[in-house]
Amino acid sequence: MGYADDEMQDTEENESEEYNGEEVKKPVVRGNSMLLIIIQLIASAIIVIAALVIKLIGGTVHSQAATWFYDNYNNSVFINTADGTIPYNDNIKLKETSTPTPDIEIKENEDITQKLRKNITEPLKESVITSGFGSRDLNGEEQNHKGIDLGADKGTEIYAAFDGTVTISKEDPSYGNYIVISHADKVKTLYAHCSKLLVKKGAKIKAGDKIALVGATGDAEGNHLHFEVLIDGKNIDPSKLLSYPKAGVE
Repeated sequence: MGYADDEMQDTEENESEEYNGEEVKKPVVRGNSMLLIIIQLIASAIIVIAALVIKLIGGTVHSQAATWFYDNYNNSVFINTADGTIPYNDNIKLKETSTPTPDIEIKENEDITQKLRKNITEPLKESVITSGFGSRDLNGEEQNHKGIDLGADKGTEIYAAFDGTVTISKEDPSYGNYIVISHADKVKTLYAHCSKLLVKKGAKIKAGDKIALVGATGDAEGNHLHFEVLIDGKNIDPSKLLSYPKAGVE
């Protein structure tokens, strides 16, 4: 074997170690791998900074970004909780519209609805219905509106419809700042897009108590109150319990 072969053998031996009598080659970190790691670190830093900026901006930008994230990357958190009566729990994203479904006829719970109609305190002292219950066209897409929208100025006081207990008082990408109150007879009411929440989860509420202020938080265009009424987890048309006129109707 010549000199060149001996030199090559020495080089190979210098790149290895012996462990328990066996030769183990050292891992070699290549330049391309280091470049890839650096690019990944820079990309991660950009994502974190962008998320912080969006959070600081808040408003519509934050709501749209959060909704996109939930729709595309966060499905794993959409799970049921102990409050299975209606889908207003702390672990799912809420929307005031859904795939069109047949409207729930009020006659299904006529005895309860008669009682509600007689005892309800209207959530706003004065208002008009700007968007009704049930099927509607929204930006060319048919959707099922699960409540009604009541027009009002920002900061207008919102009142509890019945006696009950606050089961949710928090923020949601679609509903914005919203409250859910549980009442007797498996009835629940929901108040969404509030500019400010005045009661916390667990609070005991009397009909007519001030609970929030009108706003345009979440997925809302303009200040209004999105109001829902549910009986045993099924949405009913709140306008049949209230005396508000429809906008544009004399």
